[in-house]
Amino acid sequence: MLAKRVLKVWKNYITSQFIATMFVFVLMWAAGGLTGLRFALLNAIFAGICEVIPNYGPIVSGIVSTALAFAFGSSKFELANWQFALIIAAVCVVIQLLQNWLISPLIIGKKMDLNPILVFVGMLVFSVFFGFWGMILAVPIMATLKEVRKYTEEKNALASDNDKIQPAEKANRQK
Repeated sequence: MLAKRVLKVWKNYITSQFIATMFVFVLMWAAGGLTGLRFALLNAIFAGICEVIPNYGPIVSGIVSTALAFAFGSSKFELANWQFALIIAAVCVVIQLLQNWLISPLIIGKKMDLNPILVFVGMLVFSVFFGFWGMILAVPIMATLKEVRKYTEEKNALASDNDKIQPAEKANRQK
């Protein structure tokens, strides 16, 4: 049934986004705690929430993390605030690289079964036409359209097979 398949697509999207969010949250909290970043838990929550916003969310959370480090410094290390800010900026970049090269392809790519180039182009097009929400909903909408196309092709193939079988059955019944 098509409705179940579409619901599965959206469930997979929400699950994969949750995993990516938790990955970033846990790593940011751990990194903040280990380096002495003040407000590490709040910063990690913010970074996890920002992870839902494609492309721009990680940049915003990285800027906020770096600004916190620059403003308050480290509670564990004797570093100038600007030095600590550079360290936190590097940590944010490393976490995003891990998320984008490891978590996204493994979790989101497999669960959504979409070509990464198609995802990138689709997000650009959806963001132009529908703004912020278009960017966020591009991947599940594209996956839904793909699932509808697959379902339609399967139904057409089944109908075609039935058309081939029916004349043979009619001939057998006439004998």
